[in-house]
Amino acid sequence: MDRPHYANWISTKMIGGCILLTLGLLIAARYTLAVSRLLSAILLILFVPVFLFTFYMLRARTALSYDGGGVQSRVLDLVLQHLNKAGWQGHGKLLDIGCGSGAMDVKAAKRYPKALITGVDYWPGNWDYNQAQCERNAELEGVGGRITFRKADAAKLPFLDETFDGAVSNFVFHEVRTQRDKQALIREALRVLKPGAPFAFQDVFFNKRMYGDVNAFVDSLRPYVHDIHFVDTRRPEGAPAFLNTKLVLGEMGMIYGRK
Repeated sequence: MDRPHYANWISTKMIGGCILLTLGLLIAARYTLAVSRLLSAILLILFVPVFLFTFYMLRARTALSYDGGGVQSRVLDLVLQHLNKAGWQGHGKLLDIGCGSGAMDVKAAKRYPKALITGVDYWPGNWDYNQAQCERNAELEGVGGRITFRKADAAKLPFLDETFDGAVSNFVFHEVRTQRDKQALIREALRVLKPGAPFAFQDVFFNKRMYGDVNAFVDSLRPYVHDIHFVDTRRPEGAPAFLNTKLVLGEMGMIYGRK
């Protein structure tokens, strides 16, 4: 029986690369032992942190997985909960910026049967996502008729001003390479919203290199919205504590409000 496949935020390519590097270092240490004990020892020293990193990422991937710990699903629920707090009434046109494998879009379509969902993503090759996968997931979940997926750059959305009645985004803005100014990136998301439309955007807002002081960043957006709030979401309910590192959920926060 066909099942939806929502992939994982820790990609197969990343995990595969980590495993290959771990095994490569171990094998190299073994075969260089006869030639140089010093070189073999250096390789073994390098092997330890790589092995620990790989083990951690494998454990985190299992916790995040829809077939494992289900943390990804709960994090998406958190975004939709804050969209509701911002005033979303469950009808009209909802935009998901960076839809990945379509998981948020399917959740929204099921939760809001009167809404029309549009999911956009650039679908770069280093992730386990693509448009066909999104469309297949939506069809398998029985909501394909109310979701549209299209390729787009979050830095230059292909929509007219004031097109949508609401917008969401999860763990996307920090990945956008075409716009280093993250305030400008969020202003672009706001541009396509109708006045008063609710939004909920979750990202690594505690990453100071990217966002600076989070409170100052939120304040810088106030002239462009009717109201805006920030919430610390680094420890979502039900998520194991070991995920609260910079590698996974440790910099997560959410801005929500109304344009």
